[in-house]
Amino acid sequence: MDIRFLPIFAFGLIGGIGAYFIGVPMPFMLGGIFGAACFVLWYERDNKRLPKLSRWVRLVFMSIIGAMIGSRFSPELLTLLPQFWVSGLALIPFILLAHGGSYAIMRGLGRYNKLDAYFAALPGGIIDATALAEEAGADLRIVTTQHFIRIILVVSSVPLLFLFVQGNAVGSLGGETLSTIDYDFTDVALIVGIALVGLFFGQLTNLPVSHMLGPLLLALALSVGGVVEIAIPPWLGNAAQFMVGSALGAQFSGVSRKLLVRGLGMGVLAGAYMLFLAATFASILVQFVPADFGAMFISFAAGGLAEMSLIALSLNFNPVVVALHHLVRILLTVWFGNFLSRRVFKLTPEAKQH
Repeated sequence: MDIRFLPIFAFGLIGGIGAYFIGVPMPFMLGGIFGAACFVLWYERDNKRLPKLSRWVRLVFMSIIGAMIGSRFSPELLTLLPQFWVSGLALIPFILLAHGGSYAIMRGLGRYNKLDAYFAALPGGIIDATALAEEAGADLRIVTTQHFIRIILVVSSVPLLFLFVQGNAVGSLGGETLSTIDYDFTDVALIVGIALVGLFFGQLTNLPVSHMLGPLLLALALSVGGVVEIAIPPWLGNAAQFMVGSALGAQFSGVSRKLLVRGLGMGVLAGAYMLFLAATFASILVQFVPADFGAMFISFAAGGLAEMSLIALSLNFNPVVVALHHLVRILLTVWFGNFLSRRVFKLTPEAKQH
């Protein structure tokens, strides 16, 4: 690896540690993006350019994150499915409306081109959206900036909304993760093994975003089926988020101040629109599912799966219900995003090679 990449990861680590201590959601992911991006923007201020960081840095650690997310589900998932089929189906129109409205904002007000606006508007996470965008040839600087701002807005504002509206604050659980300190080497080996096997079979079967969905689906099947029960060490999740975040921050190479300012405005508008849409769906769905408005709102608010699950824990909502909805949202967003992009932009596997 080029020695010029070392400061990127060093500043990503500084950003992650700083974000952790001030309580930023997804600290090592978001802090890593911020720290690495700051270094890149500073380094390139005199028209210097860094070499392109290998995409495999992200792909390998994305597969580990996919395996960790999938392993968080237990056989309890099977008993909850029949009770929430209505809200599960409602995710389809929610995703289409969220994506369509955000796309209109990106195109009409942001003046982004169609390809960049399409992937910047996806109601998914940073990892899956940027993976799809990279495969399609979209500008990762634009896509990463928009999702970065949206996730910060959603994850930060949801607890504040509950505080101001209902007087419920995110308590001590706000600083926890979905990991545990009760683990051993076998757990680490299982996660890495599932990640590598899932990555291999995901690519073999041509799954969209195979490096994430392959490990996620494999881990989910093994966990729900009761085959394995994995304890995830906190450092592994933090390390994976840090590596992916820092690598994404490196994609800000060549970004302008104009793009950052425009991205902030579009991110706030798109994030606010998605929160309003989530509240609308939640107010309707409470009549059909065994959950109250707060649980449904958190289930549809387009933030990160882990972070929204933590917010659910802090507010005494069922985290499995919330996590289930966000997992379905992620899977459907990836599927719809990949399916529609191939038809709208006439993308082919050959055209997506870089």
